[in-house]
Amino acid sequence: MKCQFRPVLMAFVCLVGFNTTICAQAISKDKKSLQQQLLSEVVSENAPNFSLKDQNGKEVSLNDFKGKVLVLDFWSTWCVPCKKSFPAMQLAQQRYAQDPSVKFLFIHTWETSKTATEEVKKYLSTAGFDFQVLMDLKDASGHNSMVENYQVSAIPAKFIIDKKGKIVFKLTGFTGSDAEAVEEISTRIEIAKTH
Repeated sequence: MKCQFRPVLMAFVCLVGFNTTICAQAISKDKKSLQQQLLSEVVSENAPNFSLKDQNGKEVSLNDFKGKVLVLDFWSTWCVPCKKSFPAMQLAQQRYAQDPSVKFLFIHTWETSKTATEEVKKYLSTAGFDFQVLMDLKDASGHNSMVENYQVSAIPAKFIIDKKGKIVFKLTGFTGSDAEAVEEISTRIEIAKTH
């Protein structure tokens, strides 16, 4: 019985190993395909400077991130698709947590509430997201300066800025699964690192 079982076991091991190789090749091909698709979307525009306070009152500006890839995510507490994208954005942020060359900022804008900062803090605490949020509050003339300077027409809107301060990617909306979104954002970040 042992003699007959061994060839069958070896054939199974080889088959599993072969399928693993095919799987790895397919994943590699999918990543290359995604990268090729995203390379066709690359832009190269100067990122408008900004200086805003985060949810804790700390002043933050674009100049603070020279030499880093910066991911900006424009959102608001009333925006359902924005909040739907947050689990994927949390995963993407965690993927780069040990990479000092990548930083994520979440730009809260177009808020209608007079207590926007408190609402942001409450939402992040309740939902369990660990984001640094910049508050793009209305100025005295009723304008949200950052969203206007970046010419955002709809949210969620994401911008990926390279180490030289150039916008490499602009994207609006959220569709697909969290895993797909994380892979897409990560691929965009990797492209921006070498841009």
